[in-house]
Amino acid sequence: MSVKFRLYYVAAGDLKARVSYHMDNRTDGRKCVTLYAKDWCRTLGKILRDGYRNETDSMTDYFEQGSVVLFEDSPHYTAARKVAEQVAAKRQAKWGA
Repeated sequence: MSVKFRLYYVAAGDLKARVSYHMDNRTDGRKCVTLYAKDWCRTLGKILRDGYRNETDSMTDYFEQGSVVLFEDSPHYTAARKVAEQVAAKRQAKWGA
Protein backbone atom coordinates (compact mmCIF):
# COMPACT_ATOMS: atom_id res chain seq x y z
CA MET A 1 0.00 0.00 0.00
CA SER A 2 1.52 3.29 -1.13
CA VAL A 3 1.54 6.13 1.43
CA LYS A 4 0.84 9.64 0.14
CA PHE A 5 1.77 12.68 2.21
CA ARG A 6 -0.36 15.77 1.64
CA LEU A 7 -0.41 19.18 3.36
CA TYR A 8 -3.21 18.30 5.77
CA TYR A 9 -3.43 14.52 5.71
CA VAL A 10 -1.72 11.21 4.99
CA ALA A 11 -3.45 8.67 2.76
CA ALA A 12 -3.02 5.06 1.76
CA GLY A 13 -5.63 3.34 -0.35
CA ASP A 14 -9.04 4.16 1.14
CA LEU A 15 -7.56 5.29 4.46
CA LYS A 16 -7.04 8.97 5.20
CA ALA A 17 -5.72 10.50 8.42
CA ARG A 18 -5.68 14.23 9.14
CA VAL A 19 -2.28 15.22 10.58
CA SER A 20 -0.10 18.13 11.56
CA TYR A 21 3.60 18.07 10.65
CA HIS A 22 6.49 19.14 12.86
CA MET A 23 10.18 19.01 12.03
CA ASP A 24 13.24 18.39 14.20
CA ASN A 25 11.40 18.71 17.50
CA ARG A 26 13.52 16.25 19.50
CA THR A 27 15.72 17.18 22.43
CA ASP A 28 18.49 14.84 21.23
CA GLY A 29 18.86 16.87 18.02
CA ARG A 30 18.12 14.02 15.59
CA LYS A 31 16.51 15.12 12.35
CA CYS A 32 12.95 13.88 12.15
CA VAL A 33 9.43 14.59 11.00
CA THR A 34 6.71 14.08 13.59
CA LEU A 35 3.15 13.59 12.43
CA TYR A 36 0.44 14.20 15.01
CA ALA A 37 -3.01 12.76 14.34
CA LYS A 38 -5.87 15.25 14.51
CA ASP A 39 -8.68 12.70 14.85
CA TRP A 40 -9.57 10.02 17.39
CA CYS A 41 -10.10 7.25 14.84
CA ARG A 42 -6.46 5.97 14.97
CA THR A 43 -6.27 5.80 11.19
CA LEU A 44 -2.71 7.15 11.27
CA GLY A 45 -1.68 3.98 13.08
CA LYS A 46 -3.29 1.86 10.38
CA ILE A 47 -1.43 3.75 7.64
CA LEU A 48 1.98 4.03 9.35
CA ARG A 49 2.17 1.05 11.69
CA ASP A 50 5.90 1.27 12.35
CA GLY A 51 6.58 3.90 14.97
CA TYR A 52 2.96 4.77 15.71
CA ARG A 53 2.41 5.77 19.34
CA ASN A 54 -0.78 6.45 21.19
CA GLU A 55 -0.03 7.17 24.81
CA THR A 56 -3.42 8.50 25.74
CA ASP A 57 -5.11 7.38 28.90
CA SER A 58 -8.64 7.88 27.69
CA MET A 59 -10.74 9.56 25.05
CA THR A 60 -10.75 12.70 27.19
CA ASP A 61 -7.02 13.22 26.64
CA TYR A 62 -7.44 16.31 24.51
CA PHE A 63 -3.89 16.98 23.40
CA GLU A 64 -2.62 13.61 22.19
CA GLN A 65 -4.45 11.46 19.68
CA GLY A 66 -1.41 9.56 18.41
CA SER A 67 1.80 10.30 16.57
CA VAL A 68 4.51 8.89 14.33
CA VAL A 69 8.13 10.01 14.34
CA LEU A 70 9.96 9.44 11.06
CA PHE A 71 13.76 9.52 11.19
CA GLU A 72 16.19 9.82 8.28
CA ASP A 73 16.46 6.04 7.95
CA SER A 74 12.69 5.65 7.40
CA PRO A 75 11.53 4.92 3.85
CA HIS A 76 8.84 7.62 4.30
CA TYR A 77 11.16 10.31 5.67
CA THR A 78 12.00 12.08 2.39
CA ALA A 79 8.38 12.41 1.26
CA ALA A 80 7.19 13.49 4.71
CA ARG A 81 10.06 16.00 5.05
CA LYS A 82 9.20 17.60 1.71
CA VAL A 83 5.58 18.13 2.77
CA ALA A 84 6.60 19.27 6.28
CA GLU A 85 8.83 21.93 4.70
CA GLN A 86 5.91 23.11 2.55
CA VAL A 87 3.71 23.33 5.65
CA ALA A 88 6.42 25.27 7.51
CA ALA A 89 6.81 27.72 4.60
CA LYS A 90 3.06 28.22 4.46
CA ARG A 91 2.93 28.79 8.21
CA GLN A 92 5.85 31.24 7.98
CA ALA A 93 4.18 33.22 5.21
CA LYS A 94 0.91 33.44 7.13
CA TRP A 95 2.06 33.94 10.70
CA GLY A 96 5.72 34.91 10.43
CA ALA A 97 6.72 32.15 12.84
